[in-house]
Amino acid sequence: MRSGIRTWARGAGVALLVVAVAAPLAGATPADTSAQPGMIDIADLPPDSLPWMGGASDEPGWNTTGPCFWQYNTNDIPVESVWSAGFNTSETASAYEHAVVLPTEAEAVALAGALRQHYAGCADRTRAGNTGDIVTGYDHGSIAVEEGATAGGVHIAYVPSWQGYRNYLYGVGRDGNTVVLVEWESNWTQPDVPAFKETVKAAVNKLY
Repeated sequence: MRSGIRTWARGAGVALLVVAVAAPLAGATPADTSAQPGMIDIADLPPDSLPWMGGASDEPGWNTTGPCFWQYNTNDIPVESVWSAGFNTSETASAYEHAVVLPTEAEAVALAGALRQHYAGCADRTRAGNTGDIVTGYDHGSIAVEEGATAGGVHIAYVPSWQGYRNYLYGVGRDGNTVVLVEWESNWTQPDVPAFKETVKAAVNKLY
């Protein structure tokens, strides 16, 4: 699938998205949200010129989140239902995974939709915080895995150009009542989109 591209050179205003997770359907049997799902490890990450470090946390919670997750309202998501993994190289890149286990599949469907909408606004929020820089948003399309996944990204070309650039990638996927989000960022390398989509696919497949 060819990626769609949206480019902005200037902008103003930041929209704060506040979305409540859907209430459980009447008669639905809530799932156990306390068990940690499977998480990705270093072998699942996109290749880099330097070795990756890090891994999954043993305790629930958001821990470190990526820049495209900024401003998402997590008040309706119990922290004990969230599992995190964080990775980085010594200089070149960082990556984050969060798996959110919800009581019902209907709630997971709602959360996945809200997250995709939020991530789609990452370029706008980045542009608002980088006035004068050139911000380009990318839709990298869908990923065939379980109940589906999608990927996108943002590129910042700093002005003046000697300040360099920064790249973000993000993905959202779902397996049953669990939603997973994956982020990658670097100001050293161009994003390997096919490899990142494989990372998102691995994240969904490893949940259960």
